[in-house]
Amino acid sequence: MSKTVNFRALAIVLLAGMIPSLIAQEGDYQKGLSYYKQGQYQKTIEEFEKIIEVHPDYESGHRILGDSYLKIKAYDQAIEAFQKALELKGDNYVTHYGLALSFFNEGRYREAIAALNQGEDYARSPRDQYQIYRTRGSAYYNMNDFERAISDLQQAVSIQRGNASDVLQLGIAYYRLGNYLEAEKYLQQARVLDPQASGAKRYLSRLQFQGAIEAIEAKNYPQAVALLDEYVKEYPEDGEGRFNLGLAQLFAQNLDAAEREFLKCVELIPRNWEVYDRLGYLYESTKQYDKALQNYRTAHDLHQDPQVQKSVDRLQERIRRSQ
Repeated sequence: MSKTVNFRALAIVLLAGMIPSLIAQEGDYQKGLSYYKQGQYQKTIEEFEKIIEVHPDYESGHRILGDSYLKIKAYDQAIEAFQKALELKGDNYVTHYGLALSFFNEGRYREAIAALNQGEDYARSPRDQYQIYRTRGSAYYNMNDFERAISDLQQAVSIQRGNASDVLQLGIAYYRLGNYLEAEKYLQQARVLDPQASGAKRYLSRLQFQGAIEAIEAKNYPQAVALLDEYVKEYPEDGEGRFNLGLAQLFAQNLDAAEREFLKCVELIPRNWEVYDRLGYLYESTKQYDKALQNYRTAHDLHQDPQVQKSVDRLQERIRRSQ
């Protein structure tokens, strides 16, 4: 899973306020504004760089430059322009937010959070507050600070429901903290909102896998078999999943099914000594002593465990006596 959720640069209301009459009369401004409205950001930059050179204290010009650089993913230049705009006018929410997005999209999450914190007092509309919580929550998420991520993302989804990315990150954050009930709730919501997204499906499968492990620990082997059988149908190349299905089948005394899973594990995870140890146990239980000894030896070659050595010695002695 890729943890990072890249926000598309949102349209920022950059043109509010009085335009100095001197600038408004210049062709560069009208041309640059026209380019900006058309989404021709490189040309916008060229025109507004000329304006800023002549009028370095033109705060809106720096803001327009910042957003234009943000749109073309020139984040360092966007940061510089937004910071200059904030030096000239520090109480404009959209400038703080633009700066935060520039830091976020560069992976500079701490700086993004700092920019959002500084701009939070100016986020007065529900839309602005949603942007603060969503972006900051995602920044915390990408830093693996899942408690803070949950706090902000909960606020975000309480303001604006229906964003699959927000709900997915919230579900994964709960999963990473071990709160599986809340994780399942939000992951199911994310899957409904975006049925094509793989993240929700993958983590719901992990929850299913976790439930199967808990069923094995509780000795509820039929439930474990049912859960893991469904899991490996979804992820047939997952060696760990097949190994645990083999264990559940073994403990449920479904020995043929257990053997099939363990042999598949030999193909998928051939360096896992526990697979051979379990095969050794299974073959010993069914009195296939030569196969049991062969698998115990392989297990011991991979992992010099005293208990495995005892199994090797025991089988060697049993075979010797039978000859």
